[in-house]
Amino acid sequence: MRDVRYAVRLLARNPAFAVTSILTLAFCIGANTAIYSVVDRVLVRSLPFPDPDRLAQVVTHFDRTGNDEIGQTGATWEALRDHVTTADMAVTSGMGMGVNLVAGNQPQYVQQERVSAGFFRVLGVAPALGREFTRDEDRPGGPPLVILSHALWTRLGADPSLVGQRVMLRGAPHTVVGVMPARFTTGAPVDVWTPLQPSSRGEGGGQNYAIVARLSRGATWAQADAELASAGQAAMDDLYRADAAAENRARIHIVPLQQGETQQVRRPILILWAAVAAVLLIGCVNIAGLLMARGVTRAPEIATRIALGGGRRVIVRQLLVESLVLSACGGLLGVVIGWAGSRAFTTLLEQAVGADGGEAVLDLRVLAITGAVALGTSVVFGLVPALHASRVNLRETLVASGSPTIAGASRTWTRRVMVATEVALGVVLLVGAGLLIRSFAFLINQRAGFDGTHVMTATLSLQDARYQDADRINQLFAQAVQRMQAVPGVEHAAAALTLPYERGLNIGFRWRPGDESHLINLTYVTPAYFDTLRVPVLRGRTFSSADADAAAPVVVVNEAFAKRYSPDREPLGRTIVASGSRTIVGIVGDIQVKTAFGNFGPVAAVPSAYVPAAQTSTALFQLVHTWFSPSFFVRTAGTPRAAASEMQRAVQAVDPLLPFAKFRTLDDVRDEAVATPRAQATLLAALAGLALLLSALGIYGLVANSIAERTRELGIRMALGASAWRVVVTAVLPAAVLSLTGVVFGLIAARWTAATLQLLVWGIGVGDPLTFAIAGGAVLVVAVVAALVPALRVVHTNPVRALRAG
Repeated sequence: MRDVRYAVRLLARNPAFAVTSILTLAFCIGANTAIYSVVDRVLVRSLPFPDPDRLAQVVTHFDRTGNDEIGQTGATWEALRDHVTTADMAVTSGMGMGVNLVAGNQPQYVQQERVSAGFFRVLGVAPALGREFTRDEDRPGGPPLVILSHALWTRLGADPSLVGQRVMLRGAPHTVVGVMPARFTTGAPVDVWTPLQPSSRGEGGGQNYAIVARLSRGATWAQADAELASAGQAAMDDLYRADAAAENRARIHIVPLQQGETQQVRRPILILWAAVAAVLLIGCVNIAGLLMARGVTRAPEIATRIALGGGRRVIVRQLLVESLVLSACGGLLGVVIGWAGSRAFTTLLEQAVGADGGEAVLDLRVLAITGAVALGTSVVFGLVPALHASRVNLRETLVASGSPTIAGASRTWTRRVMVATEVALGVVLLVGAGLLIRSFAFLINQRAGFDGTHVMTATLSLQDARYQDADRINQLFAQAVQRMQAVPGVEHAAAALTLPYERGLNIGFRWRPGDESHLINLTYVTPAYFDTLRVPVLRGRTFSSADADAAAPVVVVNEAFAKRYSPDREPLGRTIVASGSRTIVGIVGDIQVKTAFGNFGPVAAVPSAYVPAAQTSTALFQLVHTWFSPSFFVRTAGTPRAAASEMQRAVQAVDPLLPFAKFRTLDDVRDEAVATPRAQATLLAALAGLALLLSALGIYGLVANSIAERTRELGIRMALGASAWRVVVTAVLPAAVLSLTGVVFGLIAARWTAATLQLLVWGIGVGDPLTFAIAGGAVLVVAVVAALVPALRVVHTNPVRALRAG
């Protein structure tokens, strides 16, 4: 306690040093606290189910690449369901979907998840009211049932007698068989659960299912893994025959459920956490440098204490206590900054990692990790300076009576190494931020391929029993579009399966039956679609009202399709097999979409085909509306948002029980599509900026301390006639060489670590020379400027006063 009181008095007598150190630590620890709150909730905290360590995700593992894929086919599910005894399993649709719910004649758009029988049993959570689905109900053609979330049940009146009653869901009566507990969640918001009724056909013919499992009592992970691999091998061989021949054998494998659910977000979270840790390390190095510089001026004090009988252990303890006091103050302030930052930037953090980080709260886990970080930093930045300061030469120090010249070059090498290290770390972070910023710039500056100004969109669900027939759907489109077109100020109106910048339906096509299949995006559209978005027509024509169901089937492809799949032959007039045999009648410009196949990037111009909605079959409508909610578009002469109410009235005039899900401009859609790259670039740029500032402070402190130690030498140089420029160069040159060394090593380290950004960078390579040159040059310029500021003060130093200072 005596050491603590003495440390507080010393820091109070040096407020500039104390405030600088505490604020540096506070911002570094605050950033760590903010990102750890996300890390804890997404990657560390146990899932909110009983015995979560026995929950698993069934994945397809590829031996050669080591990759895991979650999507499974209906055939795989049937093989595992009928032959595995070491695990209790259930299957889900793998993605939520908006559907229409009508209660009390009030339509509302709710989020649905389709799950198989036993899903809630596998998770270990029973409905609070009623029951879950049975296996007899979970079959093709089974009864229409629904389980409500507690939140939706509350909105519907929280009446326990609702169980057993019917609600209108997807245009058909569904019997409510259960209500889930209030805190139950499976990650994404869900309002209703319906039976998946899995099959090996239709949806089940593709990899559209996700399988969860709970290990049976007494079964080990190895036993379950082996049994699942054996039971599913035949299905894997049928599905991946070509890959098996290429020695990339696919097999069923199980991983912990939390790992499976977070595999897409794990890399960006860990990259951001590593960046925050690097900033924290830079901050510790900076404060260690300040303490070492301060130790030089305290050398006479420490020598006197040793001469009076104070042991080295006591001196080191006292200096470590000072570091502990600094870290405690910085840690407490850092908790506040981290909590405020995580609350202020919750959306940005969630977008950056692609996951819901949950509500920002200061729970014991976050406080514990923050306390550990604060304690660890006190050792990191306090131990080396303490040991360094305790190694004083009593005779030399006492005789010199505290002269600043006693430090000598040999006493500053440790601090020089630390400053070079923080410069190198700053370069690494700046290169990473530069790569993400340039990648985001590439994505946002790509040619959209359409004119989105004055265009309002609205989405609705047609996964509805009243819209199971192609004629009924096209009747809705025709009447609603006609009413929207008649609204004053509306220039064009159309409907389509998907929006630009959003994921489309990826489907295979062939030039002829029996040819190799190629993946494309397929979208149905109404005739005015291309005029509404002002998509350029490069060759041929688009659709008209003449392209009806009875007319010859036609298709319009984009430029990316023509270049990729017909580079040596004019595509116009050729026939493709995609949802039937169709003739290519037009080629239009590329539209940016969110990709679901290939290695194109988050948004890109991918090979796409457009078919008339009037020539879309009932079977295709039913299939795509399981996953996609079609959208309406209107181009207005004035403000697009003013058209929202008219769009809703136009649809409700045709069907009053069809609610729109949301209204957005195409700029809003684009911003949502690139939100994750933008957030990643913003956060890493902020961390890189903080690292650059800390590096500049470190260089500034090094040069300022060096000048203080060399005051007498510089005074002699000026007294002997040295020019001011020569003296400044003498003072700055060591720091410049040190900075250049740090930059060189930083660029080498950045080239090695940039590979971790491979999956986050698009449009440029992770070894982009321009980014490396700009990052290295920026750090070097900042370092030189930071060194010049204290060095230029030498020009105004009185040589006589400088000599007396020695």
